[in-house]
Amino acid sequence: MATRKDEFLDSASEAAEPLTAQIAALRNDLTELGSLVARIGKERARGLKTAASSTASEGYAKGEQAYEMMISELQSLEDEVAAATRRRPFASLGLAALTGFLIGVLFRR
Repeated sequence: MATRKDEFLDSASEAAEPLTAQIAALRNDLTELGSLVARIGKERARGLKTAASSTASEGYAKGEQAYEMMISELQSLEDEVAAATRRRPFASLGLAALTGFLIGVLFRR
């Protein structure tokens, strides 16, 4: 004859079986949800990396354009200074001497 304790344990294990199955299903669902979130995160990261790379490329191209413009402006300025020096060599020599004198006075102190 089964004792009251054995009957209680049998009924408890019978009641626990559906809960165990539900817990296992819940664990599987959570695992799937975790992998889905990871996949979404990877896709977002890939998209952000592509956007950052595109923005960096555009910035680099703009920087190169600005550099080329600056070089052409400096070349133009150099050409103007050379032309002015050829037109007035003595004035250019005097200006260079005055500039050197002023720099010397400023750094002497």
